[in-house]
Amino acid sequence: MDGRVRIRDSLAFGWRAFRRNTLFFMVLLLVMGIPLAILNVSLNELPLVSPNPSVLFLRGVTWVLRVLVALVLIVVSLSFCDRGSFEFVQLKGMKPLLIPYLIGSLLLSVLVGVGMALFIVPGVYIAVRYQFMPYLIIDRGMKPLEAFKAAGELVRGSWMNLFLFLLCIVGINFLGTIPLGLGLLITVPVTFMAHARVYRDFVPGP
Repeated sequence: MDGRVRIRDSLAFGWRAFRRNTLFFMVLLLVMGIPLAILNVSLNELPLVSPNPSVLFLRGVTWVLRVLVALVLIVVSLSFCDRGSFEFVQLKGMKPLLIPYLIGSLLLSVLVGVGMALFIVPGVYIAVRYQFMPYLIIDRGMKPLEAFKAAGELVRGSWMNLFLFLLCIVGINFLGTIPLGLGLLITVPVTFMAHARVYRDFVPGP
Protein backbone atom coordinates (compact mmCIF):
# COMPACT_ATOMS: atom_id res chain seq x y z
CA MET A 1 0.00 0.00 0.00
CA ASP A 2 1.45 3.34 -1.07
CA GLY A 3 -1.02 5.63 0.70
CA ARG A 4 0.17 8.85 -0.89
CA VAL A 5 -2.34 11.17 -2.56
CA ARG A 6 -0.98 12.26 -5.92
CA ILE A 7 -3.59 14.83 -6.90
CA ARG A 8 -1.96 16.06 -10.10
CA ASP A 9 -0.95 12.59 -11.31
CA SER A 10 -4.41 11.15 -10.60
CA LEU A 11 -6.21 13.93 -12.45
CA ALA A 12 -3.76 13.58 -15.34
CA PHE A 13 -4.52 9.85 -15.47
CA GLY A 14 -8.25 10.57 -15.53
CA TRP A 15 -7.84 13.06 -18.35
CA ARG A 16 -5.68 10.71 -20.44
CA ALA A 17 -8.15 7.84 -20.03
CA PHE A 18 -11.06 10.09 -20.97
CA ARG A 19 -9.27 11.55 -23.98
CA ARG A 20 -8.50 8.07 -25.35
CA ASN A 21 -12.08 6.84 -24.81
CA THR A 22 -14.11 10.02 -25.27
CA LEU A 23 -16.98 8.49 -27.27
CA PHE A 24 -17.37 5.60 -24.82
CA PHE A 25 -17.62 7.92 -21.81
CA MET A 26 -19.91 10.40 -23.55
CA VAL A 27 -22.38 7.68 -24.53
CA LEU A 28 -22.18 6.02 -21.09
CA LEU A 29 -22.83 9.32 -19.28
CA LEU A 30 -25.72 10.23 -21.58
CA VAL A 31 -27.41 6.82 -21.25
CA MET A 32 -27.17 6.89 -17.45
CA GLY A 33 -27.44 10.63 -16.91
CA ILE A 34 -30.54 11.52 -18.93
CA PRO A 35 -33.01 9.45 -16.82
CA LEU A 36 -31.34 10.73 -13.65
CA ALA A 37 -31.53 14.33 -14.86
CA ILE A 38 -35.25 13.94 -15.66
CA LEU A 39 -35.92 12.58 -12.18
CA ASN A 40 -33.91 15.39 -10.57
CA VAL A 41 -35.87 18.03 -12.50
CA SER A 42 -39.12 16.39 -11.38
CA LEU A 43 -37.95 16.40 -7.76
CA ASN A 44 -37.06 20.09 -7.93
CA GLU A 45 -40.73 20.84 -8.59
CA LEU A 46 -41.79 18.95 -5.46
CA PRO A 47 -41.64 20.05 -1.80
CA LEU A 48 -38.44 19.05 0.02
CA VAL A 49 -40.41 17.37 2.80
CA SER A 50 -43.69 15.67 1.99
CA PRO A 51 -45.75 12.84 3.52
CA ASN A 52 -47.05 11.97 0.05
CA PRO A 53 -46.07 8.32 -0.70
CA SER A 54 -45.58 9.12 -4.38
CA VAL A 55 -43.03 11.82 -3.58
CA LEU A 56 -41.20 9.53 -1.15
CA PHE A 57 -41.17 6.77 -3.76
CA LEU A 58 -39.79 9.11 -6.42
CA ARG A 59 -37.05 10.29 -4.07
CA GLY A 60 -36.19 6.68 -3.25
CA VAL A 61 -36.00 5.69 -6.92
CA THR A 62 -33.80 8.70 -7.68
CA TRP A 63 -31.42 7.84 -4.83
CA VAL A 64 -31.15 4.19 -5.94
CA LEU A 65 -30.52 5.23 -9.54
CA ARG A 66 -27.87 7.74 -8.44
CA VAL A 67 -26.11 5.07 -6.38
CA LEU A 68 -26.25 2.54 -9.23
CA VAL A 69 -24.75 5.08 -11.63
CA ALA A 70 -21.90 5.55 -9.14
CA LEU A 71 -21.44 1.77 -8.97
CA VAL A 72 -21.10 1.51 -12.75
CA LEU A 73 -18.65 4.40 -12.85
CA ILE A 74 -16.55 2.86 -10.08
CA VAL A 75 -16.42 -0.50 -11.88
CA VAL A 76 -15.50 1.22 -15.16
CA SER A 77 -12.87 3.40 -13.50
CA LEU A 78 -11.21 0.51 -11.68
CA SER A 79 -11.16 -1.49 -14.90
CA PHE A 80 -9.36 1.31 -16.74
CA CYS A 81 -6.92 1.61 -13.83
CA ASP A 82 -6.16 -2.12 -13.85
CA ARG A 83 -6.51 -3.11 -17.52
CA GLY A 84 -6.70 0.07 -19.54
CA SER A 85 -10.08 -1.02 -20.91
CA PHE A 86 -13.61 -2.05 -19.90
CA GLU A 87 -16.06 -4.76 -20.98
CA PHE A 88 -19.72 -4.66 -19.99
CA VAL A 89 -19.60 -8.34 -19.03
CA GLN A 90 -17.70 -7.20 -15.93
CA LEU A 91 -20.93 -5.73 -14.55
CA LYS A 92 -22.44 -9.23 -14.31
CA GLY A 93 -19.96 -10.02 -11.56
CA MET A 94 -21.43 -7.20 -9.49
CA LYS A 95 -24.81 -8.93 -8.93
CA PRO A 96 -23.83 -10.65 -5.64
CA LEU A 97 -22.44 -7.33 -4.37
CA LEU A 98 -25.46 -5.23 -5.27
CA ILE A 99 -27.32 -5.55 -1.94
CA PRO A 100 -24.20 -5.02 0.24
CA TYR A 101 -23.30 -2.03 -1.92
CA LEU A 102 -26.78 -0.49 -1.56
CA ILE A 103 -26.75 -1.08 2.21
CA GLY A 104 -23.29 0.41 2.57
CA SER A 105 -24.23 3.41 0.43
CA LEU A 106 -27.41 3.97 2.46
CA LEU A 107 -25.48 3.86 5.74
CA LEU A 108 -22.87 6.27 4.41
CA SER A 109 -25.56 8.65 3.11
CA VAL A 110 -27.32 8.64 6.49
CA LEU A 111 -24.08 9.20 8.42
CA VAL A 112 -22.97 12.04 6.16
CA GLY A 113 -26.46 13.58 6.23
CA VAL A 114 -26.63 13.49 10.03
CA GLY A 115 -23.08 14.83 10.21
CA MET A 116 -23.93 17.71 7.88
CA ALA A 117 -26.90 18.56 10.09
CA LEU A 118 -24.51 18.78 13.04
CA PHE A 119 -22.66 21.93 11.96
CA ILE A 120 -21.38 20.44 8.65
CA VAL A 121 -17.87 19.55 9.90
CA PRO A 122 -18.77 16.04 11.15
CA GLY A 123 -20.40 15.28 7.79
CA VAL A 124 -17.29 16.36 5.89
CA TYR A 125 -15.08 14.31 8.19
CA ILE A 126 -17.21 11.18 7.66
CA ALA A 127 -17.40 11.68 3.88
CA VAL A 128 -13.61 11.92 3.61
CA ARG A 129 -12.77 9.14 6.05
CA TYR A 130 -15.13 6.56 4.56
CA GLN A 131 -14.96 7.56 0.88
CA PHE A 132 -13.38 4.25 -0.12
CA MET A 133 -16.07 2.12 1.52
CA PRO A 134 -17.99 1.56 -1.77
CA TYR A 135 -14.73 0.67 -3.54
CA LEU A 136 -13.89 -1.98 -0.95
CA ILE A 137 -17.30 -3.62 -1.37
CA ILE A 138 -16.96 -3.63 -5.16
CA ASP A 139 -13.25 -4.37 -5.40
CA ARG A 140 -12.73 -6.69 -2.44
CA GLY A 141 -16.22 -8.09 -1.91
CA MET A 142 -16.36 -6.90 1.70
CA LYS A 143 -19.55 -6.67 3.73
CA PRO A 144 -20.71 -3.13 4.56
CA LEU A 145 -19.50 -2.94 8.17
CA GLU A 146 -16.23 -4.62 7.26
CA ALA A 147 -15.76 -2.13 4.43
CA PHE A 148 -16.45 0.81 6.75
CA LYS A 149 -13.82 -0.38 9.21
CA ALA A 150 -11.24 -1.04 6.48
CA ALA A 151 -11.93 2.30 4.78
CA GLY A 152 -11.38 4.15 8.04
CA GLU A 153 -8.05 2.40 8.57
CA LEU A 154 -6.92 3.05 5.00
CA VAL A 155 -7.05 6.83 5.26
CA ARG A 156 -5.34 7.04 8.64
CA GLY A 157 -2.70 9.75 8.38
CA SER A 158 -3.96 10.89 4.95
CA TRP A 159 -7.23 12.59 5.85
CA MET A 160 -6.15 16.14 5.04
CA ASN A 161 -4.60 15.20 1.68
CA LEU A 162 -7.73 13.27 0.75
CA PHE A 163 -9.87 16.21 1.84
CA LEU A 164 -7.91 18.50 -0.48
CA PHE A 165 -8.27 15.95 -3.29
CA LEU A 166 -12.04 15.75 -2.83
CA LEU A 167 -12.15 19.54 -2.73
CA CYS A 168 -10.46 19.54 -6.16
CA ILE A 169 -13.00 17.03 -7.47
CA VAL A 170 -15.93 19.10 -6.19
CA GLY A 171 -14.45 22.24 -7.73
CA ILE A 172 -13.84 20.59 -11.10
CA ASN A 173 -17.38 19.20 -11.26
CA PHE A 174 -18.80 22.55 -10.18
CA LEU A 175 -17.07 24.13 -13.17
CA GLY A 176 -18.58 21.35 -15.28
CA THR A 177 -22.10 22.48 -14.35
CA ILE A 178 -21.60 26.05 -15.59
CA PRO A 179 -22.17 25.51 -19.36
CA LEU A 180 -25.71 24.12 -18.84
CA GLY A 181 -24.22 21.07 -17.15
CA LEU A 182 -22.69 19.83 -20.40
CA GLY A 183 -19.21 20.02 -18.93
CA LEU A 184 -20.17 17.20 -16.57
CA LEU A 185 -19.90 14.83 -19.53
CA ILE A 186 -16.17 15.48 -19.26
CA THR A 187 -15.57 16.26 -15.59
CA VAL A 188 -17.53 13.34 -14.11
CA PRO A 189 -15.60 10.54 -15.87
CA VAL A 190 -12.28 12.37 -15.41
CA THR A 191 -12.80 12.82 -11.67
CA PHE A 192 -14.16 9.28 -11.15
CA MET A 193 -11.06 7.87 -12.86
CA ALA A 194 -8.83 10.13 -10.78
CA HIS A 195 -10.58 8.95 -7.62
CA ALA A 196 -10.15 5.32 -8.62
CA ARG A 197 -6.46 6.00 -9.28
CA VAL A 198 -6.06 7.41 -5.76
CA TYR A 199 -7.86 4.37 -4.36
CA ARG A 200 -5.40 2.12 -6.21
CA ASP A 201 -2.53 3.94 -4.50
CA PHE A 202 -4.02 2.75 -1.21
CA VAL A 203 -5.25 -0.66 -2.38
CA PRO A 204 -3.16 -2.17 -5.22
CA GLY A 205 -5.03 -3.99 -7.96
CA PRO A 206 -4.67 -7.56 -9.22
